[in-house]
Amino acid sequence: MLNILISLMLGFIIGYKKWLSEKMILFNGKLQTIFLLFLIFVMGMSIGMDKSILTQLPVLGGTAFVFAVAACIGSVIVVYIISRIFFREEKK
Repeated sequence: MLNILISLMLGFIIGYKKWLSEKMILFNGKLQTIFLLFLIFVMGMSIGMDKSILTQLPVLGGTAFVFAVAACIGSVIVVYIISRIFFREEKK
């Protein structure tokens, strides 16, 4: 866990101090995409190898769908409320 926090803080400092050139920033974006796709691939392999997850996939998928819809609806409601509070238009 300490390694993760140190890496995060080091990345934050490098980004905050703007020590990377524009070319390195573009390379960093491509590298992030590659590693994200690799992570998703490895997670898919782990799910595919676990037979208990495969048998429960319809239930897990339904639950995930409900949570996703609830999160979207909740986000819209919160943004609406916050925008009404902080971004009121003045009546002329």
